[in-house]
Amino acid sequence: MKTKLLFAALACGMLSFAQSPIFTPTMAVTSYGSVSSPFGEEVDKIIDGNVNTKFLDFNHNDGMGFTVNLGATAYVATSITVTTANDAVGRDPQNFEVLGSNDGTNFTSIATGTIPCVATRFHPRTFNFSNDNGYLHYRIIYSTQCSSENSLQIAETQLNGETLSANNHTLLENSIQIVPNPNNGRFTFNNSNNVAIDSAILYDLSGKRITELNINTALSQHIQLDVESGIYFLNITSHSSNVVKKIIVH
Repeated sequence: MKTKLLFAALACGMLSFAQSPIFTPTMAVTSYGSVSSPFGEEVDKIIDGNVNTKFLDFNHNDGMGFTVNLGATAYVATSITVTTANDAVGRDPQNFEVLGSNDGTNFTSIATGTIPCVATRFHPRTFNFSNDNGYLHYRIIYSTQCSSENSLQIAETQLNGETLSANNHTLLENSIQIVPNPNNGRFTFNNSNNVAIDSAILYDLSGKRITELNINTALSQHIQLDVESGIYFLNITSHSSNVVKKIIVH
């Protein structure tokens, strides 16, 4: 009965949610690369929620980049919305790259794309991409302006997706791997997105609680189980969701 309840709870967590904006004006944003901006058109204007302001970079040779620190909650970004600025069509970028990181230092490229040049000002366009991982930091780099202008500019940039609270089950499910599996009771518990783990409780096939594992948010941890051969279920909880991982010990 306990085993059935575990899987019922897991099934209830598998819900889908609509995309919502990720960036807010209160998040910490810093420029990336070589940047030269006039007063009032600095990097913080790119996520201030106001299309009448803009981020302008005269040092366009290395592109125009910025990094946003989302705080303590990871977000799964699946699209980017780019809004053209007030003037100079030739300053609009033609390309973007989105990168993610959980430590703020090592970034992984998530998506690249082309931005068609348009004459319309204050014009938002959204570009979808595939991503299943949550990140605490996002970096966006624009490059190759629409003409031979001496700068790059964007009024607003927004990433859209699902917050950890909305996409909790998917993020947790994708983050946790038991390697190897089957195993002899010794395995590596991989937590690829550093998701905060509230508890990890091991049950046997009958649903009897065996032990609670001491697991933290480290990327990789070595675990030794003192159990007999058989099939076990590790119930892992994080925030308001949980996943169950089957472990085979031989």
